[in-house]
Amino acid sequence: MLASHPGVRDAAVVVHEAVPGDRRLVGYVVPVDVGDPPGAVELAGHCGTRLPEYMVPSAFIVIEAIPLNANGKLDRTALPAPDHVPDEDRTAPRGVVEERIAALWTDLFGLRTGVHNDFFKVGGNSILAIRLIAGIQQEFDVDLPVRTVFERPTIAGLAEAVEFRIRAEIAELSDADLAAARTSLKEDRA
Repeated sequence: MLASHPGVRDAAVVVHEAVPGDRRLVGYVVPVDVGDPPGAVELAGHCGTRLPEYMVPSAFIVIEAIPLNANGKLDRTALPAPDHVPDEDRTAPRGVVEERIAALWTDLFGLRTGVHNDFFKVGGNSILAIRLIAGIQQEFDVDLPVRTVFERPTIAGLAEAVEFRIRAEIAELSDADLAAARTSLKEDRA
């Protein structure tokens, strides 16, 4: 299906396991025009018109040629590992909360992502969403439902949700609780 895209001369799709137990499809593309290869969103959209979502590669890597072994078959070992994000966004984290969530993504996917990349387009699934929320809850001591990943599937969106939840929890504290927290913070600094 990937090779039927008009901007693709040749293609291969393989299963890649960046993190043990987390398998995802990676599309390797030899573009017709090396100077203007089709983007990941365009390729995923093309594949999605005829394939179910689970069969659409979650990452696309542009290469010069499909490597073949001595028997003329695909040489999987010669393919580069996906060390980049399928989307074009490379926006770096813009604050502590985004940095910490980005670190959790790196642990999950084994690659760095921009803050506007979609969790599910990067290769996320419902199991990884649960692991991400558990990591966020441990990192920030906030309770977020798993649906938050589906509603705000970017690092930036999740950071906003975490910050909103922290502000809401602070607003719910009584004056006595705030005074106790300030005292505790001063003691920790001393």
